[in-house]
Amino acid sequence: MDLSGFDSTDQTFIFETIEDFEERLLRHHRPGFGITPSAHPKDNYSEQVWARDFAHAAGHYFSHVRPEAVAHSLDTIFRYQRPDGMLPYRVEREYEMLKFMPGLRRFSRGAFRLIEGGLRGRSERPVYENQDFGGGEDTIPVVLIAVREFFGTSPEGRRFARSHFGQLAKAAEFFSGKSRPEDGLIVVRSDNADWADTIRRRGVLGGVNVWWAQALRGLGDIAEDVGAVAEAERYRTDFRRVADGIRRTFRTPEGYIRAEEGFDRLDTVASVFGALYIFDAAEAVLTEEALARRVARPTGLVNFDPPYSAKQVFWAHRFFFRNGEYHNYFVWPWVTLQNVYVKIKIGTEHPDDAVRARYRTDAVADFVRIAGMFRAAGGAYEIIHPDRPEAPRSGRYHVPSHFMGSLAGYLGVYRKLRRLGWL
Repeated sequence: MDLSGFDSTDQTFIFETIEDFEERLLRHHRPGFGITPSAHPKDNYSEQVWARDFAHAAGHYFSHVRPEAVAHSLDTIFRYQRPDGMLPYRVEREYEMLKFMPGLRRFSRGAFRLIEGGLRGRSERPVYENQDFGGGEDTIPVVLIAVREFFGTSPEGRRFARSHFGQLAKAAEFFSGKSRPEDGLIVVRSDNADWADTIRRRGVLGGVNVWWAQALRGLGDIAEDVGAVAEAERYRTDFRRVADGIRRTFRTPEGYIRAEEGFDRLDTVASVFGALYIFDAAEAVLTEEALARRVARPTGLVNFDPPYSAKQVFWAHRFFFRNGEYHNYFVWPWVTLQNVYVKIKIGTEHPDDAVRARYRTDAVADFVRIAGMFRAAGGAYEIIHPDRPEAPRSGRYHVPSHFMGSLAGYLGVYRKLRRLGWL
């Protein structure tokens, strides 16, 4: 593709920083433990494997480049699977909660070694939903999606999926217990349910169900590979049922996915993943048009429109951590980067040549703009101010300057555009 129409400074930034970004991202791998959201020891999340963050990084980058890092992460997560099938939403080697507390951050690792190592005799602590002010009802779906992507990209992934199929099935069985009988959609009964975990939401949520549908489809592929024919057909039947339920319950005529059943709030993340996993290319165009009208800001896509009220932000984040705007207001670069994949899908699968050409150009333009935003901000930050390219202050929370989600999304899109010959 001719890049002459794009900002030359941002083009230069892309090609000059790819090697640096790759080196930074590889530092997130802790051999024998897994992939951590942040690599710097002073950052929050530098010694934790978070299921949802790991799954994102695995699909975008590590499954293709360093499969042993994915295997280490999955081994850590499945090591702590409970007998009922539940998985931890994070496993930590230092107390994450202490890192949010002024004056106590420096003690997070020492206290962990004293209490967990000295008194409890363990080097890692699994954390499950409804512990530590957190929730993780998206944990099982995103981990199953990560396993399916790992399965499809490397011999290591295929071996892992085959040897752990029983645990995968057990996790799916546990999660399916949250579904309602009439349409198979998952009902969330605890707060802080998914990646936007500063916001208190319950009920039938768009994002959780989109990920669950994709997890079921992937399980069908793995079950077929291991010779579990009946199970494969059951998973695929369940996928079609949940996907139909998503269309009826969440998808609007404008093409976006609602955040919750019964409320007409645009959920950007659910809409992006719905366009990738469930909608065809023509339907995805409607999604893109809705996102452009409703949630596009100068630095990227915000998460919800309208945003949630302050009363729906979890009290600990409003009053204690003082980062009540964390998910509700700021731009998350990984979301905008994920949306580039939707434009790539349209640019390769839409039946109309003119539409394909337009979205090919849009995909590259979005990526160049994101590069420019990282250049101006001074890093691949976790969150960005919606109106200007700078990392915002977020209460007592230290915003990582080179966040795993931003790095993995950026490098994943770059690799995809290069393979297509668009960049």
